[in-house]
Amino acid sequence: MSLWTARASAQEVLIEADASPRPPEYQVRKVHGDIRFGAGFGFVAEDPIFSAEPSFGLDLRDIAPVQLRLGAPVHIRMYDRDPEQGPVVRNTEWDEAGDYLAILQRLQYSGDYVFGREGRVLVDLRVGDLQRVQVGHGSMVRGYANSLDLDRRRSGVDLDARIEGLLLEHPAGAEIAFVAGDLAGQQIFGTRIAADWAGAALGFSVFGDPYAPRTLVPWDGRADALTVDSKNRLQTTGSLGAMAMGLDLSYRWTDRWRFLVTPYLDLNFMPGLGKGMHLGLDTEFILGRRRRARLGVVAELTVGDRGYDPTYFDVFYTMQRMQAQFVAYPGDLPPDFATTALPKYSFVLQNDLSGVGGYGAIRFAHDDGAFFETGYRYRPGPLGHTWETRLGIDLEVVQLSLLHAHRGKLGFDIIDPAGSLARFDLNVPVLRWLDVFAQAGFQYQVRRAPGETAAARQPAGGFVGGGGLMLLGVAGKFGW
Repeated sequence: MSLWTARASAQEVLIEADASPRPPEYQVRKVHGDIRFGAGFGFVAEDPIFSAEPSFGLDLRDIAPVQLRLGAPVHIRMYDRDPEQGPVVRNTEWDEAGDYLAILQRLQYSGDYVFGREGRVLVDLRVGDLQRVQVGHGSMVRGYANSLDLDRRRSGVDLDARIEGLLLEHPAGAEIAFVAGDLAGQQIFGTRIAADWAGAALGFSVFGDPYAPRTLVPWDGRADALTVDSKNRLQTTGSLGAMAMGLDLSYRWTDRWRFLVTPYLDLNFMPGLGKGMHLGLDTEFILGRRRRARLGVVAELTVGDRGYDPTYFDVFYTMQRMQAQFVAYPGDLPPDFATTALPKYSFVLQNDLSGVGGYGAIRFAHDDGAFFETGYRYRPGPLGHTWETRLGIDLEVVQLSLLHAHRGKLGFDIIDPAGSLARFDLNVPVLRWLDVFAQAGFQYQVRRAPGETAAARQPAGGFVGGGGLMLLGVAGKFGW
């Protein structure tokens, strides 16, 4: 009887061909994209500016897991304040090959492929503005970003690839990571290869910066400024380069459902500088009935000799590679600045950093598109503290990112401009074809010393210091 009732309740519905439902045109097309043009007003360092930001994006994920965006901001000075640069367009943003290569803002490939009965291949490739890079357990590269400079955007490469399956009835895998901070070759690059079986893992890493300076040149015999060349870069002399090698061991303990616990041991060696050991524990818990939230905690003990700086390539590296001493503003330059300012390599070499340090961090992520992480590192030496906080939200109604980091003497003076990096980006789609955006920050740039010319293509005295950024505008977009 019940079977009959169910069958009798079903009815046929006839639909004429012209009236049949059709998917929207944008769902039929295999290639999607948009043309975007942003316009805003604000300040970059001393200059009030008008910003024009054209870009072009393609989304090919219906064909292949690829996304692409090309574009670049053009900052036009509305008033050329002291120190004057002359041209209307900020030439310091367009005076190197890397500035033009950075027109490739984003190229992303994310592939997940299955083969055989248990095999799987995962590929994650990012090309463009690298806002956060971590390799392995982060003892060598953690929080690295390639474009935290007001005058130098960069396009880099961050690749992670992994193959996994079963070996002797136990999970096994092999992976490779490759990072190139700058397609023009002026920042770090290196690789990590690793293999794991039944939870145990072994990895080897090599990273370096072949053009890292070791000696800076005082300006015209003066003791209060360094030489800035015609391309607005600090002039260097003598040997170049910094290199790091590391061996890491770990074990993954998990129920594949609610928790992951990974104790690890990293042994690092930096030729010409020193060596160190990292002993840590990384835990992650999956939360919620739908298991869509993850909470992670990291605790680490570090021991090194006098020439070892833990996590050498960190969030500050692109600035510290030129000058480790932090100066916030031109007026803060000490009289003997040129005799005490050192690139990071020389700073680590000449200061005693030996002893015990540590690192602790907590992170949270949700599958809907929210991420938060904050971590504190103590290391011996003059710049013994690093505090880094990041927040990211990527939702249909708002996109937001926040970075704040401070490095200085031991303590919690994290709002002191000397030694601080800050960047805030907000984008709010108010209509289908219109966004409102805001940017603010305190980032590093090569600055001219007081009384020196800032004109492009002219050498002068200067230093690496801080510059403010504030921008508010709207962006029109046309998508298909």
